[in-house]
Amino acid sequence: MSLQAKPNVRRGAGLKTYLYIAPAVLFVFCFCILSILFTLVISFTNWSGLGDFEFVGFSNYVAVFQDKNFLLSCINTLVWVAAGLIIPVVLPLLFAIAITKSSFSTLFKNLFYFPNAVSGVIVGLIMTSLLSMYGLPQLLGMMGFENLDKNWLNIPYVNTGVMIGAGIWQGIGMNMLLFIIGLVNMPTEPIEAAKLEGASGLTLYTKIILPLLKPTIIVVVLMSLVNSFKTFDSIWVMTGGGPYRTSETLAVTMYKESFSNSHLGMGSAIAVMLSVIILVISIVYLRKTFTREGGQ
Repeated sequence: MSLQAKPNVRRGAGLKTYLYIAPAVLFVFCFCILSILFTLVISFTNWSGLGDFEFVGFSNYVAVFQDKNFLLSCINTLVWVAAGLIIPVVLPLLFAIAITKSSFSTLFKNLFYFPNAVSGVIVGLIMTSLLSMYGLPQLLGMMGFENLDKNWLNIPYVNTGVMIGAGIWQGIGMNMLLFIIGLVNMPTEPIEAAKLEGASGLTLYTKIILPLLKPTIIVVVLMSLVNSFKTFDSIWVMTGGGPYRTSETLAVTMYKESFSNSHLGMGSAIAVMLSVIILVISIVYLRKTFTREGGQ
């Protein structure tokens, strides 16, 4: 009897295990996989959100590349990505190194992380208030800089730089905490051995500490890359992509085509292309990184 009961007990335990993960699997299937498939399907239609679907093949993808605003959105997105891969990686690393050596590390962690706890919409509203005609520009005008007394968010291309600065200010805390965790959990034996060999200062960091911190750097770079591509909320609040669509990124263009212009087919095509771009870049980056690491 006991020998026959054991398979049933194991089978019951296995079924219980699947029941534990069933809600998460169902959630991912309904809200991720089905959403991706639905977006892919309507990208081949001219659906406006109401009425019937009309299959138009690759017309939306062709129309996207023929739209001059799409090229400008791509350029703005690349600017965001370039800035997001340099400043939000280098600065948090320097701050993390300085904070781990500071006696006020907890205070600095909270100060730098606080903007990350605020939503992008709130950050956009704060920056809009600071940089409008009644904020910092007016203060500079009162100080004698009359040429700066204007709404900076209405100046094409200048507003992109301002919004990138706001995004960096908001996201720098999370990257800094990741670097701090990497530095704190780093094995001390190689560092002590290097110090005994005479390594110090910049040599110690470039030859020993940064290679040991490589897994954290990979995560931070990948997160910064993805976040730069999908930046939307702060741009939408601060400029709405204007003036004259000069500050639009691909995420903003996707939203405008889908919901402002009711071209869900066109917006879905942009969403599919944006997802493919992020996926391909992430795969290439990870493959090259781990291939290089394996070769070493």
